[in-house]
Amino acid sequence: MRRSVKYGIYGAVLAGLVGGFAVYATAAKSKTVTLVVDGQAKKIHTTASDVSGALGDAGYRVGGHDIVAPAVASNIHNGSKIVLKRGRLLHLDIDGKRTDVWTTAPTVSDALTQLGYSASVFVSVSRSNRLPLGASSIALRAPKSVVIVHDGKKSSVTTTDAQVGQLLQDLGVHVSAIDWVTPARTHAVTAGQKIIVRRVVKKHTTVHGTVQYPVTQVKDPSTYEGTSTVVTHGVAGAVNLTYYEVFVDGKLSGRKLLSKHLVAQPKTQVVKVGTKARPVAPPAPPSPPPTSGGGGLNWDAVAACESGGNWAINTGNGFYGGLQFDYGTWLSNGGGAYAPRADLASREQQIAVATVLYNARGSSPWPVCGARL
Repeated sequence: MRRSVKYGIYGAVLAGLVGGFAVYATAAKSKTVTLVVDGQAKKIHTTASDVSGALGDAGYRVGGHDIVAPAVASNIHNGSKIVLKRGRLLHLDIDGKRTDVWTTAPTVSDALTQLGYSASVFVSVSRSNRLPLGASSIALRAPKSVVIVHDGKKSSVTTTDAQVGQLLQDLGVHVSAIDWVTPARTHAVTAGQKIIVRRVVKKHTTVHGTVQYPVTQVKDPSTYEGTSTVVTHGVAGAVNLTYYEVFVDGKLSGRKLLSKHLVAQPKTQVVKVGTKARPVAPPAPPSPPPTSGGGGLNWDAVAACESGGNWAINTGNGFYGGLQFDYGTWLSNGGGAYAPRADLASREQQIAVATVLYNARGSSPWPVCGARL
């Protein structure tokens, strides 16, 4: 056998031995491990010696908020089980307050349980949704007890609605655009809140009113000063007034005059006013008689008979006061010291003048009622 052929045979045998050893060594390092990622299990083959390497072979990179068991530096062997729970960022809006939290829960429901929220809490997304690896925004609202007052009724309810208007709609409480709601419909629902709905009605109302008649005074030199006579009686006019009215829960809350329509003109009242000077009264007696007792005479009985006991009466018939003095008799017996007419003097002053008259003429000035003295 030639040397070249001999060496060729030896080389082939040696190469076969080396190649076989390499295949054996590679097969010996390969492992089958179970990888559970976010609750989902699968088997992978890896030649890595630790958890970190196996995860890397499977295409996973461990983040700062991920949970790995066993630890990433732990050795693995054929049949090992590796659990990876990947972190997810949640932007939570809890009753209007924003906060960020991390969770390794794969679903919304699992995350809420992990964070300690009960099943009664309102969630803006389905609880069965799986959480993506990217950030998620979720609104949460805890149940709140509030009091609703409307249409004469008062009730307590528990709700997870965000706004007052939404709560009223869910309760079937119809609210018109002009109704008053306190707090406002866009206001957030808060625990212990009292929500009041006031029904508002706006309408135009026309009412019939009167217009006061004017009064014109005409000077009359033929009658005495202090007297007046109605020549033409006034008549009130008529007017229609249209108002814009606002009623709240059936009660008038506000009113504004919109228009005024004159239906009938008022008629002016004409009054004649005396300007004639009265005659000068004779000098008053030096000292009027006492005004207290009336000389023991029963002047109140005479006044009751003459004027019904009205000491200030002025019927316009020319007689004045409780004892019915005419103008001249009053002045001629000293009445001018007290007042121009008897009805303008006091009871005691009228009795004083009557006593003077009685002393001069007896009861004759009172032919009927004088008998009561």
